[in-house]
Amino acid sequence: MQKNAEQLAGELKSTVKRAQDIAAKAESEGRDFTADEASEVDELLKAGKGLQAELEKAKASETMRTALAELGEGVQAGGQGSKAAVHPRVKASGGTDWADTMLKALGGPQGYKGVLANGTVAVNVPISPDPVRMDVPVLSLRQLMPNVQNTSGRFAYLRQTVRTNNAAVVAHGAKKPTSVYTMDRVDDRVRTIAHLSEPIAKQDLDDVPLLRTFIDQEMRLGLDLALEDEILNGDGTGEHWTGMGNVSGSQTQAFDTNVLTTARKAVTKLERYGYLSGAGWVMTPEDWESIELLADANGQFYYGGPQAAVNPSSRRLWSVPVVVTDAATAGTAYLADFSQMRLQVRQDGVLDWSENVYDPNALGAGSGATDFERNMLRFRFEGRFGLEILRPSAIVEVDLTAA
Repeated sequence: MQKNAEQLAGELKSTVKRAQDIAAKAESEGRDFTADEASEVDELLKAGKGLQAELEKAKASETMRTALAELGEGVQAGGQGSKAAVHPRVKASGGTDWADTMLKALGGPQGYKGVLANGTVAVNVPISPDPVRMDVPVLSLRQLMPNVQNTSGRFAYLRQTVRTNNAAVVAHGAKKPTSVYTMDRVDDRVRTIAHLSEPIAKQDLDDVPLLRTFIDQEMRLGLDLALEDEILNGDGTGEHWTGMGNVSGSQTQAFDTNVLTTARKAVTKLERYGYLSGAGWVMTPEDWESIELLADANGQFYYGGPQAAVNPSSRRLWSVPVVVTDAATAGTAYLADFSQMRLQVRQDGVLDWSENVYDPNALGAGSGATDFERNMLRFRFEGRFGLEILRPSAIVEVDLTAA
């Protein structure tokens, strides 16, 4: 019977160990190998080289089998030889494989009859995207700021509220001026962002692989959009944190002449204080469309027209990357140095599923049943996040609309 890679690796390890033991014994006794020892070590070395060659072949074979299996899954899911495309915003903001992970936890696509009534899957935590590189499209607002793993649910930081630099030339013996750098301590906690799915038949999840991808993307996308809304518009009341649009101490840029001039003046406001290196624009898709459609008196697009605009990595305004989101307000953009913010991540994308929900009208008005009785699953997708704005002055709220 042909040995697999794991078996061959075990034999190789044992062979090398035997040769090392012989060498260690001779060394401890301060002598050379005996004739018998030298012969045995030589045989072990030859056997080891042979096992190593077999191991490499076995690994290559298993790699090919894995690739074929994945290709087969792609054919099954996509129907045309490839897996369904992942929504770009979902891909940018974190893991998108919880549905398949859930199926493995349940015992595979055919294992539904033996599932537990509930379970949990943690979705991958995105890598901190700082800094933003050129020629890489920025698809999600959280890509612009560092993501910090939170371990306690609470956090505290110092926020600069005043910067008055009074450094000056001073004569010998004269009193030195005092600069003022006021810092306020901010104590905060993470907040839960979550939503539920409607009941979904187990048979459908089993029979339609694309349904898993669909649910996966929709629930991750829903959470990501709600997170962006909090980052921009959180008003600090109830369970809302204080977002960019409501933090005290930010700058403003009024409309001046035209959109491009206004945007450039906002850039200057950040550049003056050294806040441009980690900066990004945030605006609605419609406002970005208006900017890309700007043309000179001869009808020439400032942004190069359709050929240049189709590349999302070229989505930059005065060399600063642009993120479009429905969380923004039409006519208002934000230019901010996102390195002066941090997204606290206590839990990023935790999926729970259950069969224990009771619906009093599941079978018609007044006729109730549990999801278990109807062979249904219901999902809850949630994360816990907090926002740090270290320097509010690194945010400029920009009016893009002429009065």
